Amino acid sequence: MSLNRRQFLQRSAMAAAAAAVPLTATSGTAATRRSQSVLKTHLDDEQQFVAVQEAFARDYPGIKASVVEVDGEDSLRAKHGGMRVFWLYRGKGSIYLPEGYRTQEGDGERLPDFYRPDPLDPDFAALLEQLLDGFSSLTPEAITAVEPILGRWQNDAFLGDIAANLWTLEHLPRPWAEDEQIEAVLVRLFSVYRDQGYSTKTLGGYEPLIEGDQIIACGDETVPVRGRFRCLAIENVDRQTSHVSTARRLRHLLDTAGGCSFDFDPFRKLPLTWYMNEPGEQGDGVNFVNAHVVNIPRELSSTHFHPFEPEVGGLPQAEMYLVLDPRAYQLETWGRKPSILIFPELRDLSQYQEYPLETGDFVYIPPGVGHRGLDVFVNVLTVPGFKPHNEIYIDQDIRDATNGEAPYNAETVHRKNYDRLADFF
Repeated sequence: MSLNRRQFLQRSAMAAAAAAVPLTATSGTAATRRSQSVLKTHLDDEQQFVAVQEAFARDYPGIKASVVEVDGEDSLRAKHGGMRVFWLYRGKGSIYLPEGYRTQEGDGERLPDFYRPDPLDPDFAALLEQLLDGFSSLTPEAITAVEPILGRWQNDAFLGDIAANLWTLEHLPRPWAEDEQIEAVLVRLFSVYRDQGYSTKTLGGYEPLIEGDQIIACGDETVPVRGRFRCLAIENVDRQTSHVSTARRLRHLLDTAGGCSFDFDPFRKLPLTWYMNEPGEQGDGVNFVNAHVVNIPRELSSTHFHPFEPEVGGLPQAEMYLVLDPRAYQLETWGRKPSILIFPELRDLSQYQEYPLETGDFVYIPPGVGHRGLDVFVNVLTVPGFKPHNEIYIDQDIRDATNGEAPYNAETVHRKNYDRLADFF
């Protein structure tokens, strides 16, 4: 059931909650210049969350944000008849998935034995064979994207969703392979991957849900759930169908964390990422929201923003932090305290604020606002999604413009990917 006013007021009376924090900045091109506010709220506070709902109404008409609480037996459904995505941020429960349910999970922890991987499509198998045979022709950069794709191939089955790997590949300079035939195979993957990697459930029943898991309900569909948990929900009222399966449980997804995370447990799973039909595709396509659950150490975190005019067109990208409890996944943070740095005005990088974060906090970051997560376990949500070529890295400019007085990451200044910051004003 949705959280009612009485329950909100009871919770608010039991816990002190600060008011939503607005940081106003003016950004954008001359044609789209407008006032933007970063909002830091706690999802247990109804009055704070109203500001988030108003921001969505202002910036993304047709996309609705809400908070939902389940206490016992219940069903999740679209509130406006659209495609509604739910993310657990507190508590646990279970979801009923019927016999015949199909999902692209299983490339992480194995799905239960009552799931059967779909038979490997012969044409897709031929593409994988060619890719494996021509692996030596790949560029070193392309190997990082292709290895996880081939790693999902298990004998006569293929498990999981490779959208994120193709997103990575699309960002790399071409050609991706010295062999033209292998290059053609990689391009072909973009048009066939959405039909691959599925497993089918052979026995209906309830399955566990915990923090970070994702559920989708569309149109007049109802998704039976039970337990005690709270969710953030975002709905596109103009969509009645989903391009991904009903449930994405983090434990069943491939962990794509890599590199050294110092005294911080690496964790990076993508329950909903950007879908594209071909390299270089323009516009937003089926995408209206994405999710990326990650444990962010300050050493590996780059300060960045998302421009008002995306390179691939479509809607400008807003980013949201939904803070999770690392203990839900036995992650070690070594006593570090999570926070987020905000640079509200790109014209003056000496202006910044650092906000402490706790489980259940929600931060809405409009386009044109610099930000950097520090030592935080978070579901990074984006509307309309993780648009390709849309992260502008500004640590070098922060260092140079402030003589190093404003906080920046010295380890990531080399990531600067533009000529002049003023081009984004």
